[in-house]
Amino acid sequence: MDLRASIVKYFWITLSVAIAIFTVIVSVRTIDDIVKTKRRHADVEVKVAELQANITRDSTFIEDLQHSPEFLEKFARESFLLQRRGEDVYVIERK
Repeated sequence: MDLRASIVKYFWITLSVAIAIFTVIVSVRTIDDIVKTKRRHADVEVKVAELQANITRDSTFIEDLQHSPEFLEKFARESFLLQRRGEDVYVIERK
């Protein structure tokens, strides 16, 4: 009986140690995943802020194009080299 009790005792000790090791491994992986997720969340927040700034800038640009003839004319002249009748346009290229 003494041998059997000893085997059962070592079995439960071994099982407890295995469960403890498994728990530590799972916990470490979970903590690592949490840290990575927080980093990704911070990166996404920065990207969202950049995109919102772009949306604001583009919305202002569209509003100006739709409601300001002077801005529309300036944009057309600069972007497409448009001109009025009888007007000469000179393009100066910088090196």
